[in-house]
Formats: sequence, C-alpha cells, structure tokens
Amino acid sequence: MQNFKIQIRKFADLKKTHIKFLISVFFISIFVLIDQITKFISLSIFRNYNFAFSLPVPVWIMYIIYTAVLFFVLKYVVQNFIRFGILELLSWILILAGAFSNIFERIFLGYVRDWIYIFSGVFNLADIYIIFAVIYLLVQNKK
Repeated sequence: MQNFKIQIRKFADLKKTHIKFLISVFFISIFVLIDQITKFISLSIFRNYNFAFSLPVPVWIMYIIYTAVLFFVLKYVVQNFIRFGILELLSWILILAGAFSNIFERIFLGYVRDWIYIFSGVFNLADIYIIFAVIYLLVQNKK
C-alpha cells in the first residue's frame, strides 16, 4: 500500500510538471506574439542587421553565439525547471520569448525589427523582456 501511495504521488508530481511546462510554452508563445504584433503597429521600424546593441559582428559568428547561448539557457532551464518559483519561471519565460522572437526575425528576415527609441539606442519589446528578466534574476541571486 505504501508503494502505491508513493507511485500516486510521483504521478501527481509528474502531472504538475507537465502542466507547468505546457503553461510555460503557452506564455512563451503569447509573449512572442505580443512582440511581433507591436512591430506591425509601430510607426518607425529600425532594421537592425547587427548583433545585440548594434555591434557589427559577422553573421556566422552571430549564429554561433545565438546557438551557444540558447543551448546553455535551455539546458539550465530544463535542469532546474522543477525548482523554479513563479517569478523565476516568468523571468526565464521572458528570456526565452525574447530570444526566440529575435532569432526568428534574424533567420527569416535577415534583421531584427527595433522600434523603441531610448536615448541613442533602438530596442524592441523582446529586448526589454530579456533585459528586465536578467535584471530580476541577478537581483534575486544577490539575496
């Protein structure tokens, strides 16, 4: 009987993890969609052919960096997914949504569409997702 209870508990935990994963994928998709929609309703689009922060990096190096960073982020998220609290999970959802949205554009358009002009820089919503999420994770890590 004790073994049966343990199996039921493991099944319930697994079910919760699957639901948490599906909800995460749903929100990543929603945030990507919101980023893409904002680019269609923006009045002034800047085509950023360069790397992050408009750094002039050769395209092949850009894709190597994207691939490596995305690999390590996904690996970390998968390994730690179960222990994430809601705000930490939301931060990783925002980071992945921002990365996927920008990489999608880079692959299919050859550039990233930026439209938020702040001081001398131009950003998009995906960039803001990533920036705020990284700041939150760094602040939380200091505590």
